[in-house]
Amino acid sequence: MTDPLQFLFAVVLLLAVPGPTNTVMATAGAVNRGEGPWRFMAAELAGYLAIVALARLVLLPLIDAWPVAGIALKLLVVAYLLYAAFRLWRTPIALDERRRISAWLVATTTLLNPKGLIFALSVIPRAHEALWVYFVAFAILVLAIGCAWFLGGRTLAIVSGKRAGMLPRVGAVALTGFAAYLAWSLAAG
Repeated sequence: MTDPLQFLFAVVLLLAVPGPTNTVMATAGAVNRGEGPWRFMAAELAGYLAIVALARLVLLPLIDAWPVAGIALKLLVVAYLLYAAFRLWRTPIALDERRRISAWLVATTTLLNPKGLIFALSVIPRAHEALWVYFVAFAILVLAIGCAWFLGGRTLAIVSGKRAGMLPRVGAVALTGFAAYLAWSLAAG
């Protein structure tokens, strides 16, 4: 996608739509009181850049050579989403300062987020004389929208008070739903 406006629209739309990373970012904002969003934003950016680089350099040639590798990759993503959902579900109902969402969970969830593959294979141009500009714009949007999800979770936790303890469970159900959808699409395709 080389048209800059289409690129920006696609990136904003994909990043803003609720998904595994956004669920974990919002939960981190709710649970990790007293912490700013910076390390979580950095973890999200690292996860997206890692999957984009991996997909462009390794996965494309591998999937072209062995289509079964694409199926195995989807199964791995489903398994990880279920693991992340289990971890979120086990976050205590009463928000507990000792139980936190780690930046590592954000990075790993982002690395395995199917959106990363969409960015790598469809949205970020494969070749362009100003490819670095697309990557810089992508990075800025990842940071801005990730921060918005983190702060949204923080705000929801403050506004909803004790009921905010349900956020990890809601996040766990959402991640399970994403895993089920991906598994269904794998079985259907």
